[in-house]
Amino acid sequence: MQWAVSDLAFGGFNKKYLSGLPLTYNIEFFYEFGTDHYWDTVLLPLAQNNKEKRTFSIHGPCVAVNLADSSDEYYLKAYAQTFTYAQKIKAEFVVVHTNEIYHGEVAAVKELVYQRLAEVISLAQSYGVQVVIENVGLRPCGSLLFDFEEYLALFERYPQALALLDTGHAHVNGWNLPETVKRLQKKLLAVHVHDNDGSGDSHQPVGLGTIEWEPYFASIRDYAPNALHTITPYLCLHKYQGTTMKLPLKYIAILVILSLAGIFSYQAYWLGGLYRTMRNDLERNIIEAM
Repeated sequence: MQWAVSDLAFGGFNKKYLSGLPLTYNIEFFYEFGTDHYWDTVLLPLAQNNKEKRTFSIHGPCVAVNLADSSDEYYLKAYAQTFTYAQKIKAEFVVVHTNEIYHGEVAAVKELVYQRLAEVISLAQSYGVQVVIENVGLRPCGSLLFDFEEYLALFERYPQALALLDTGHAHVNGWNLPETVKRLQKKLLAVHVHDNDGSGDSHQPVGLGTIEWEPYFASIRDYAPNALHTITPYLCLHKYQGTTMKLPLKYIAILVILSLAGIFSYQAYWLGGLYRTMRNDLERNIIEAM
């Protein structure tokens, strides 16, 4: 089993902390969040040392691109830029979303996505880039366009594509993870590994949600032992706001108390010194006067 880390939890200036990862770990990064120059600068110190070289994978555009939106005319240009960079760095694969939020008649939206997926996969082949299709959409949010059987059918429709299983999305949508792995088998190239309680896509670390991991990993060992497992948890501020706010306030209160204690102690020391100085001066003046 191979392991990777997503740059989701390493935004902004925190990218430097990825350099602590062993070079055996692949790094998946969101290309659409930076320019080529930015990624050249970020990836260079992460790429290799004298003995080893790291591999990278790319998460395709999913914020500024939506294959299920008929008004999106930018998608092919965005993917062309992504595939160009993937070719340049010899990325292991590029992750493709079938859809984000969608509107309209479901059958018509699916046909649009089928057409655009074919275009994107054909474009990827022209760059020599491997596409993996991620299971996306959440039933509670109304964004699930391709449910379990329909998702699996994508790989019969597009045999050039491989699968990326997102454990969190699958769990929210009620999919049986061991069965999903068994059905995908060698088509399963990669996995996004994170947990949740089944109610939402909270991207919690493994063990903090309700996914049963033992049968999942048993299925991986049996049917997809070479799948790349990408760790993708991140802090969801709306869910952890109570926790994240309590700690800073606690430490701020302690800091204020210690600061005030320090100020009072210094004032007491200063007043004591002033008193001793004035007393010594008074005694000296009295002696001189006598």
